[in-house]
Amino acid sequence: MKALLLTAHIGDGHHQVAHALREAYRERGVSTAILDIYRETSPRVAHFNEWTYEWTTRFAPQMYGVSYRATAHFGPDHAFWKVLSSLSRQMVLRQVQEQRPDIVLQLFPDHALASISEDEGRPYIGVVITDFTVHGRWFHHNVDTYFIAHASLAEGMRQFLQPGQELVVSGIPIRQQFLSCHIGEGVGGRRPYILYATGGRGVFPHLLSVLQRSRRLFPQHAVYVMCGRNRKMRQQVERWAQSWPHIHALPFIDNVADWLQGADFAVVKSGGVTVSECLASACPMLIYRPQPGQEMDNAEFLVRHGAAKAVNSTTELVRALRTLRHSTTRAAMQAACLSLARPDAAAAVVEHTLQQVQARRSVVHR
Repeated sequence: MKALLLTAHIGDGHHQVAHALREAYRERGVSTAILDIYRETSPRVAHFNEWTYEWTTRFAPQMYGVSYRATAHFGPDHAFWKVLSSLSRQMVLRQVQEQRPDIVLQLFPDHALASISEDEGRPYIGVVITDFTVHGRWFHHNVDTYFIAHASLAEGMRQFLQPGQELVVSGIPIRQQFLSCHIGEGVGGRRPYILYATGGRGVFPHLLSVLQRSRRLFPQHAVYVMCGRNRKMRQQVERWAQSWPHIHALPFIDNVADWLQGADFAVVKSGGVTVSECLASACPMLIYRPQPGQEMDNAEFLVRHGAAKAVNSTTELVRALRTLRHSTTRAAMQAACLSLARPDAAAAVVEHTLQQVQARRSVVHR
């Protein structure tokens, strides 16, 4: 059995999902390859796409949000998706033909696989949607199964489904370190702490202003800032720490579960993987100025279910921080997180795909 995972380095989330699934497949003895659809097609095109995403989301998030909303309702046959997949199509089809996988999972929205015909011995194709939202770019005709983050999203997705396609509520795949949750057993020492999770890229608007308000309202707490790969952010936080000894800059770290499970709450960017890790860690979330697009949808979903508070101004931030000083508020949010958590999502996706492939083989051999 062989699986091919199609991803892209547009943000860190898709790549993290790929590694979580590869780990789960390997445990089942399945040979697994990860293919970056842009970097394998053209390093120059990939660099441009990644730079554009980085620049737009960092400096022009409203522009990104407008584009995201404008295309959200485009159906599977829309010409725009064909244009976007024109660069990756030949490479993806060639890799499928050469590698002959039994399973192909898309972890990034792309329509290259829409060109595969049944006559070519099409593999089982699944799409793992990595946000708590509905967007038309994920959907095309050749998909067998869509793996989605939560059952409440299914109704909005049905408009894009083709006959015979199924929706499976799996959650968003995250790493195995999140399978067990030990609330309060963090790595920050005896002092209670707040964790700032800025994502792998280390992006957080108005960080100093937010930290100052946290300091004023939580004077007994330590504050740890996960700076990801952003060396400049880490150096800046270290400079601030010279006059504020309870603040600490963290580099890119692997044991994220330990840090989330020990925090009283986390101030986060609302990427799909980040919030899924917080849910699995029963870590209440404060989302400051969620980015327009899928991150705003993720934030709205979490607020609606009681697992997070989302704010768009310093006034709202102070109000939310004051409510988070109450242990009863945090306890209610922890319970909401656990009710939404799917730490076994990777195993669920793998198990379902293997069952579907075995069922296909049984039909062929009858």
